[in-house]
Amino acid sequence: MASAAVRGHSGDVDQDDDDDRGSTDLEELTREECLALLAVYSVGRIAVIGDDNMPFVVPVNYRLSADTVVFRTDAGTKLDALLRHPVAFQIDAIDPIERSGWSVLVRGIAHEVTPQELESVHVEPWLGPKAHLIQVVPRSISGRRLRLPSAEYDPGGYL
Repeated sequence: MASAAVRGHSGDVDQDDDDDRGSTDLEELTREECLALLAVYSVGRIAVIGDDNMPFVVPVNYRLSADTVVFRTDAGTKLDALLRHPVAFQIDAIDPIERSGWSVLVRGIAHEVTPQELESVHVEPWLGPKAHLIQVVPRSISGRRLRLPSAEYDPGGYL
């Protein structure tokens, strides 16, 4: 079996000996490409560490303001956790037929801001008004794009 070298969000190279499609490199996205994708989309996932020390990941609708991610939330697990620990925010798109996709990962610190601090950013949650406006200030923004060689579509799927 052939080995595939892939570069992850950290930039490290991992060897995968279970891939028989030949060598495939993941393309690292530039910071500018990542920000452009973040600016176009409006729904992503915020990951926090809960009180039980376990990851908690939920979708949120957001807006990009400069290089920060802004969303609204109510009191609860997500708000409590993001005020105490670093967070991750991720968006992606996958096309199983074309065997392609991309993802953008923002890791950083979240804090509550006032609407006056971000006057030009309007985030309207899908589930009605939310009391807390949150800004994720990135410590790192990374992304990658994957394009595999064409193959017959298998609805059972594999990446």
